[in-house]
Amino acid sequence: MSTNIGADPVLLSAEDDQVQAERIRDRTMKAATMRASAARPVGTNTKDPDLIRDRREQLIRAALEVFQARGFHATTVRDIGRAAGLTQGTIYNYVRSKEDILFLVCDRVIAEYISSMEEAVAATGDPAARLREALRGVTRVMIEQSSAILLVYHESHNLDRRSLRSLLARVQGWIDQFEELVAEGLGRERLPKTKRSLLTNIVTFLPALIALRGWALPNDLTHDQYTDGLVEFMMRGLGLDRPNNGRQHLRRAS
Repeated sequence: MSTNIGADPVLLSAEDDQVQAERIRDRTMKAATMRASAARPVGTNTKDPDLIRDRREQLIRAALEVFQARGFHATTVRDIGRAAGLTQGTIYNYVRSKEDILFLVCDRVIAEYISSMEEAVAATGDPAARLREALRGVTRVMIEQSSAILLVYHESHNLDRRSLRSLLARVQGWIDQFEELVAEGLGRERLPKTKRSLLTNIVTFLPALIALRGWALPNDLTHDQYTDGLVEFMMRGLGLDRPNNGRQHLRRAS
């Protein structure tokens, strides 16, 4: 065991926190994979749930890469297996088809922004602060997962109706939970439910602009600048925030 005598203890602590956060997120995403299988069962020949979870995690990561590069129709199960380091025969122990893999990929993307909202719900602070953090979380996911989100928009139509209904139900559940944050942040008495629902759909879809219209957006802004600008725009639109001393968040990187 080696010891870095000259290491800054503050930096080491920050690195430890980051590693811990990544481990927690990894466990959360693997759990999400298992929830997806429960919502829309995916056939398997293996009874070990840990092994199923780990192998499907490999498949999701590999499929994201290959689908983005080649598209769903041009990709074969063998291509995914090659990227995952698994034989085609091994893959069929954990899924039944290429469509099963696409379903797990789409559900993973949805799980990412559900997780970001759940973190905001669990946070302390006033309702407006939790809403701000939820908006920040979903915007950050849209930025970090923009290629995967674009993949979902392009390829999810290849799924059967049962799979699509399962995914849409997950999205609707997320929207419903987000609406609770909006209701708490604005005050339930301020707006009727129909208007709250409209506002919620607007603010949860607006960050997708980054994925869907990324080709037209400035490329000299940092992720933080995009996030700050969009979150302030949405909070001000909801009537919950004001400019901070006239400072412009969407400043270009120097």
